[in-house]
Amino acid sequence: MRTARAAAVAVAVVAVAAGAAQRIHAVDELPPDFDELVYLPIAYEYARLLPEHADAIPGFDENREHPPMVKLAFGAAVDVVEPPEPKWDELKVGKPLPASAKGAFGCGRWPNMIAGTAQLALVSIASPLAALLLAVEPYHAKYTSQAMLEAIPGVFALLAVLLVERALRSAGRRRLVLILLAAVALGASAAGKYPYGIVLGLTLLPFVIGGFPRRPLVWAGFVALSLLALIAFDPTFWTGPVARAEEAIAYHWAYSHGEHVTETGLPWYAQVEWLFKAAPLDWHRGVFLTGLVTQALLPLAAVGFPLAWRARRIWAVWALVGMAFLLVWPTKWPQYLLMVLPALAVCAAYAPLAVAAVARRLLPREKPLL
Repeated sequence: MRTARAAAVAVAVVAVAAGAAQRIHAVDELPPDFDELVYLPIAYEYARLLPEHADAIPGFDENREHPPMVKLAFGAAVDVVEPPEPKWDELKVGKPLPASAKGAFGCGRWPNMIAGTAQLALVSIASPLAALLLAVEPYHAKYTSQAMLEAIPGVFALLAVLLVERALRSAGRRRLVLILLAAVALGASAAGKYPYGIVLGLTLLPFVIGGFPRRPLVWAGFVALSLLALIAFDPTFWTGPVARAEEAIAYHWAYSHGEHVTETGLPWYAQVEWLFKAAPLDWHRGVFLTGLVTQALLPLAAVGFPLAWRARRIWAVWALVGMAFLLVWPTKWPQYLLMVLPALAVCAAYAPLAVAAVARRLLPREKPLL
C-alpha cells in the first residue's frame, strides 16, 4: 500500500511538472489567437477602471456575452504589471507574437498557465494517470496557455466535483459543509464561463439529491448558493440579475444559431472530430509534444468507463453530460472541449485496469502440476 501510494505521488508530480513545462513553452511560442485579441483589449479597459473607478465595472458593456471574471483577472494583472498596450490592429492571428506585445499577452497567458497547471494537480487527486494524460493533451495545453476563458473556471469546476465526491464519503456536519462549498465552486465556475455552470450543474445535482435523500432544503440550498455565488462573482448581475440572465440566454441562443456559427459548416459531431484530429499540432508546429493522447482519449475513456462508473461515478457522469452537451450545443469551437477533457482523462485512466480484468477472464489459468 505504501509503495502504491508513493508511486501515485510520483506520477502526480511528474504530471504537474511536465504539464507546467509544456504550458510555459506554449505561453512563449504560441501566436495570437482570435479570442485573445478580443479579451486582452477588454482587460486593458478593466485595468483603467481599477481601482478608482471600480464602481463602473458592473455597467461595462463590452463582450457581455461572456462573464467578466476571467477578463477582470487579466485586467488586474495588467494593472499590477503595467505592460505597454500593443497596437491591437497590427497583431495578426496565427502570426508570430512581437516581442513588444509579450508583456501584454503575458498578463492573460501566465494566470491561465498557473490555472491550467492547478487543474492538473486537482485531477491528480482523482487519478495521477489522468493528470499525466491531460498534461500533454494539446487542446488542454493550448487553451490553458493563451488568454482564453477556460482555465480559471476549469479550476472551480474541478473543485466542485472533488468537494461533492468528498462530501458523499463524509458524514454529519462535514458532509453538509462540503456540499455547500461545492455549490460556491460551481457558481464560480459559471461566473468564469456560463456553460461550465450548465454542464457541472447537471452533473452534480443528481448526486446532491441522492446524497441527501428526502432533504429538499439541502437541494434548494445547493442551487440557491450556486446562483448566489454566480451573482457574487459576476458583477454584470449586480444591477439587475433577472434582466442580465435574460440578456445572456438571448445572446447565446442567437449567437449559436447565427451566421458566425452556421457559416463554419461544422457538423453536430464536430467535437468528436476535433478529438481525433488533435488539430493544435497542425496549427502550431513544434509547440506540442504529441497528439496521440488526444486521438486515443475517447476510445480509452470508452474502455475505462465501466470501471470509472464503479470507482469514480461523478467523473463518469461528467463525461456523459459533457459529451452530450458538446454534441447538442450548436457552437462547436474546439476550446469547449476543455469542459469535458478532465472527465474523459479520468475515465481513460481506468482503461489499463479494464483491459487487464478482461485478459484475466479470457486467458486460461495454468493447471497445477499435481
